[in-house]
Parts: sequence; structure tokens; C-alpha cells
Amino acid sequence: MANVGDSPESGTAELPEGTWSVAEVNEAISTVLEEATDRFPTYVVGEVSDVSHYDFGTFFDLRDLEGEAVVSCLAWSYAVDGFDHDLEAGASAVVQASVEYHAEKGNMQLMVSDYWPLGESARMQELEELRAALDEEGLLDADRKRELPAYPRTVGVVTSLSGSAREDVCSAIHDRAAGVDVKLCGATVQGENAVPSVIGAVEQLDRDPEVDVLVVTRGGGADADLWCFNSEPLVRRLADCRTPVIAAIGHEDDRTLADDVADERCMTPTDAGVNAVPDMSVVRRGVGDLERRIDDAYRAFADGRLDAVERRVETAHESLKQTAATQRAERRGQLQRASALEARLDSAYASLVADRLGGVEQRLDGALRELEHAAETEAVTAQAARGRVADLEARIDRAYATRVERELWGLESQIESAYREREADARVEAGAAEARRLRVVVAVLLAVLVLGGVAVAVLLLGVV
Repeated sequence: MANVGDSPESGTAELPEGTWSVAEVNEAISTVLEEATDRFPTYVVGEVSDVSHYDFGTFFDLRDLEGEAVVSCLAWSYAVDGFDHDLEAGASAVVQASVEYHAEKGNMQLMVSDYWPLGESARMQELEELRAALDEEGLLDADRKRELPAYPRTVGVVTSLSGSAREDVCSAIHDRAAGVDVKLCGATVQGENAVPSVIGAVEQLDRDPEVDVLVVTRGGGADADLWCFNSEPLVRRLADCRTPVIAAIGHEDDRTLADDVADERCMTPTDAGVNAVPDMSVVRRGVGDLERRIDDAYRAFADGRLDAVERRVETAHESLKQTAATQRAERRGQLQRASALEARLDSAYASLVADRLGGVEQRLDGALRELEHAAETEAVTAQAARGRVADLEARIDRAYATRVERELWGLESQIESAYREREADARVEAGAAEARRLRVVVAVLLAVLVLGGVAVAVLLLGVV
């Protein structure tokens, strides 16, 4: 075996005598292990953890049942297909395997050819008992999980300050919503101090009134590294948070009780940041689309209302036009009926006046003839004649006055009635004038009759 110090290209520093290269160490270990094959057991017992399935085979860890010692295992896919039982994390199992050492990377693992479970380990049993208790209390029910705030202003993050999970969750939050404030509270996320450290950080952020949503996260790791998130005090503290909680512990295949009691579980820290805040670019586009939809709806609504109002106005206009036409027709009919009534009134009034005047003339003629006869008969005695004439004159005056007054009163009542009926008409004044003219004519006639009577009396007196 060559000494590295003998090489002319070793540099200016002198190497101690007997120094080996990494390759030489790995080769020596490989040689020793090959020579000591018969010293390794064929069967190994332990607790299965961190199972990862691939097309070519399955990687998993075998943890010591009493301590923390771990050995890596690999079972090729053809070997896994021949197993009588499925590889399940948390199960105590026996594997049939050989030791394999890779000199290039210095890795050692067990190449598993068979597997059978012995039953769950005490730690897995305790985990299932705690899960059952939490389920009975309703802490795992989907109904108790709260909705995350749609637009949080502040996100509280509990994680390791040195891990990549911090950068992943913060980057995801700021990429989606740059205006959201992130309050980071560092905590130890594995080991003996992890449980009190995470609980303290959760309590600090849960008391902060500005924190709208709380993210508890860490990156992937072995089951032992994530086991603190199955701790009952931590799980119950997360369940009691007044602030909605997002849990993102490990990777997709990892699941802890902290994930189960959280209001939302995410696969990775990046997913936690994505779910904690909305994508503001999408929100802005949505708001723009909503504004356009509201504007279009408003325009359509306004156009529809205007069209309806226009139709109502047109309908009302047509109705008014029809009503006006109907009213004009009714007025024309009323005017025609008024004209006909006026003509009838004129005709009736003229006929009535003519008939009455004719009757008056006949009666006057008769009275004159009677007077003449009486004058001739009683001419023999002037005194008797004068008495009779005086008496007759008085009777004629009274009868004439009574008759004429009654006739005139009836005529005046009829004239007044006709006048009232035609009061709304444009020719009321003409009717009144005609009535006055008739009254003048009657008065003239009466005057003529009176004068005639006086003349007759004078003649009679003269004769006597």
C-alpha cells in the first residue's frame, strides 16, 4: 500500500508517516468486512421506520428496539414482491439480510431478502393509544377544524432558524403576497428540548393579537427526528390554539399527530406558505374580472330598465293618444247632440209661442165680438150700458190680466228651463235675447190689446 506522503504532488506540507487516503480506508474496511462475512448474523430484529418505495426497490431504516441505534436497509423490488407482509413503519420486524459495504461512498447497509413483522413496538403502541384518546375527545374530527383566514395580514411561523424550512415558507408567502407581515419565532424542532421549545414559540405567537394564522413546520427527517411532533403536550397545545394552525411536518409520507390536530395539513413548508396566504396576483385579476362583470351586469341591467321604461312610456303615450281621440269623439258627439237639442228647442219654442199667441188672438177676437154684441144689445139704456160696460171692462181686465199673467208665467218658466239646459252652450245668450224679444212682443201685444179695449170702451161710451 503506497504512502500518500511519498507522492511528489502532495504539496508543500509534510504528511505524517502512515497517512492513508479516503479510498484506501474504504478499501481496507471493505476487505475486512468481506473476510469477516461469517461473523455477521443472517437475521436482524428492530423497528421499521422511514420507509421509501421506488420502482427498483424499497429503502427503510431498522431501529434498535431498546436504544437509538439505526441501520439502513435496502430490499430490491423482486425481494419485496416475495414478502408475505407489507413493510410498515413502526412495526417490530425480523429481516433476513446480508451486510453490504460501498467503498466509494463509505456507506454500509443491509441487503434484505426476507421480512416478517413481530408486532408493533411499545412506542408505536403508545402513539396509537394517544391517537385513539384524541379521537375520542373529538380533537381529530374534521368538523372542529377552522377555516383559514382568506386575507391574513400577519402570519406567525414556528420553525428552526437554521433550517431551509424557514426560507421556504417565507419565500412562498412573500412571493404570493408581498404585503403580508411574517412574524418568525425560532424553535428547536428535534431532540430532547424540541417539545418545550415548540410549545413556547406557539404560545408566544398565539398570544399575539396581530397574528391571523400560525404555521408550524420543519423539513423532512427520520421518524425519530419527527417524533417530538407526536408528543401529547405539544399536540394538545396546538389543538387549544385560538389562532388557526397550519402544520407542515416532514414530507408527504410523514404524518404526525400535530398534522392531525392542525386546522390544515400541508406536505412541505413551501405548501404551508402557499396555503397560508392568497396569490394576490390572482386576487387582483379576480377583482378586475369581478369589476368588469359588475360593470357589464350594471350596463345590462340599466339598459334593460331603460328599455322597459321606454316601452312603458311608448305604451302610455299610445294610451293617451287613444284616450284623447276618444275624448275628442265624445266631445264631437256631445256638440252634435247639443246642436240637435238647440234646434229642437228653437223649433219647440217657436211653435209654442205661435200657438199661444194664436190662442190669445182668438180669445181677444171673441171677447171683442161679445163686447160689440153686448154694446148693441144694451144700447137702449146708457146707464145700464155704462154699468155693464164698466163691469165687463173690469171683468175683461181681470180675466185678461189673470190669463195673460198665467200664460206669461208658464212661458217664462219654459223659457227659463230651456235657458238653463243651454247654459253651457255658446248660444245661451242668443236664447236669452230671443226670450226678451218675445216678452217685448207680448208686452206690445198686451199694450195693443189694452189700447184696443180702451178704444172699444170709448166707442161704446160715445155710442151711448
